[in-house]
Amino acid sequence: LLLLMLSASAHADHKELQSLADEDQAARTGQDVARSDDERRHRVLALLGSGAIKTPRDRFNAALVLQHTGLTYCDGALTSLSAENYLLAHHLFRSAFASGIKEAGYLSAAAIDRYLTMTEGYQRYGTNRLIDPETGEERLAPIDRDVTDAERATYGVPPLAELLKRYPEAPRKTPDPK
Repeated sequence: LLLLMLSASAHADHKELQSLADEDQAARTGQDVARSDDERRHRVLALLGSGAIKTPRDRFNAALVLQHTGLTYCDGALTSLSAENYLLAHHLFRSAFASGIKEAGYLSAAAIDRYLTMTEGYQRYGTNRLIDPETGEERLAPIDRDVTDAERATYGVPPLAELLKRYPEAPRKTPDPK
């Protein structure tokens, strides 16, 4: 990590990554933007693969785009088109957070929660809400009770009791009996 931080200090933030992140955020507010989420994600992955992502802000901007990987319904369940992008976003946000970008803390927790919700059916921190397809009610995906409020606070996530006052928690799915 120290080598990564030292090498990052010798580089300027990547302007295209900033533009991609700005477009991503504009799209979230309903503004017309030049590229789709898919096009932005593909470009970020290409930049990552070419080694162009060097600074903490580059990692933050790349993660911002990657965390918006699309969702679809499959057999009545909401699924990610590429859950691995959430995991990659988590690691990029975590690195940016460790390098001093404070707003990356909550987003790091949110990205791992998205990944776990889509792959394991639960989340660690309590940042991920889903719409119950039967009732239309917004619910928290099941939350890991081993994560402490102190750990949540490290990433800027409210205490569990506060989260549960805001939204009900969906029941944890049990494995099918065989």
